[in-house]
Amino acid sequence: KSRLNQALDAAGLAVGSLIGYSDAELTAKAQAFFEANYPAGKLGVTADVTIQQLDGVVVIEGKAKVQTVMVGFIGYPEIDVAATVEITRESKGLEVVLVLDNTGSMSSNGKLNAMKTAATEMVEILFGDETNPEKLKVGLVPFAAGVNLGPDFVDTGYMDTAGISSTHGENFTPGTNVWDLYDDIRNKSWEGCVETRPYPYDETDACPSSGNGDTLWVPWFAPDEPDKGGTYYNKYLSDGYKKRSKASVDDRQRHTAKYNNSYVNSSYYGPSYGCNIPAVTALTNSRSTVEDGIDDLVADGYTHIPIGLAWGWRLLSPQAPFTQGVSYEDEEYTKAIILLTDGQNVLGSMSNHNGKRYTAYGYLPEERLGTNSSWQAERELDYKTERLCENVKDEGIRVYTITFQLNDTATQNLMRACATNESLYFNSPSNEELRLAFQAIAQDLSNLRISK
Repeated sequence: KSRLNQALDAAGLAVGSLIGYSDAELTAKAQAFFEANYPAGKLGVTADVTIQQLDGVVVIEGKAKVQTVMVGFIGYPEIDVAATVEITRESKGLEVVLVLDNTGSMSSNGKLNAMKTAATEMVEILFGDETNPEKLKVGLVPFAAGVNLGPDFVDTGYMDTAGISSTHGENFTPGTNVWDLYDDIRNKSWEGCVETRPYPYDETDACPSSGNGDTLWVPWFAPDEPDKGGTYYNKYLSDGYKKRSKASVDDRQRHTAKYNNSYVNSSYYGPSYGCNIPAVTALTNSRSTVEDGIDDLVADGYTHIPIGLAWGWRLLSPQAPFTQGVSYEDEEYTKAIILLTDGQNVLGSMSNHNGKRYTAYGYLPEERLGTNSSWQAERELDYKTERLCENVKDEGIRVYTITFQLNDTATQNLMRACATNESLYFNSPSNEELRLAFQAIAQDLSNLRISK
């Protein structure tokens, strides 16, 4: 019976951490481990191992028929020996945030739908049969060249409504408060996207404070670009100058009077241009809320990995602006980020005076990335990613990274180094391999212990 228990324990530890499987599937896997630890013919003839999953407990039973020696003379040629092992899912809590690429390249090769399917299956595994588990919280950060916090975020007090950030209104006439520009446009309002905070706050989860404008967030406002003077895409208003005006392209772009009582005819171009993505989903134990957020994912814009990672961290942080996360010191909880990208950091360089498209880091001439060189700025995005990865891991957050149909070796190495360890990095060159990667991560997040 002791050897039978040992073999069942081995089978239980091997399959107990596998979630999302039926009883029959687990039984088949357990049988193989059991037989390896209980050789047939040496310790009796075993019956089939059976498994039941009940309320987070995996019950494994096994029986063996053992031939007798002495009692065989009195009519008992064999006896039944039975053993039972219970594997209980650990009650330790889990907070996990999915940081998922929503850039335009995700629209090719069915990648967006493949990501939605794989992420939803992972949620199904983590939640199991529960719709609102007590100790599981999941968040979602769709990212492109920016992140959308939702228009209600303005009521949190963490937006720079007074224009005190050192980068507020930098693309307009000095002293401009971009909230006034939103008020001036008749048919457009702020949709929730934000610019990054100035360095070093863009790389931290530092708590926002009204006493330090650079810790607050400036609303996303993509300027109306000049009607002439280069290749410009986000042109949604008249420049407001006479036809023969010699105003420079920079003056035309910074001109704020053109927004007064204006109307934007385009449904795509405008002040939200470049951040046409759904809002983040804060940590929640509502399965339907998370699944709805995944279903809303889109494909539009450029890749800024550090922005997505920074907001994934802030969703997990116990500090404002999102406070659903438990303390970093709470040993009863595991915090994790799953970061997926299908492309390298890119700015969308343009042949005009801005140097690149407007993103959460503004325009190149403002040197928010420390340079007005496009290729050096893209390299700085990589450096920011590296530093953020280390900052996140220093807080004890477990980091999983996925590169999806991405052939860029430098970015693969960047994501490999970002993961907590190399085994938590997944390179998924196909849709099916992406599903397997998410399943493997879900299994890794499910820790178990033997209770009997």
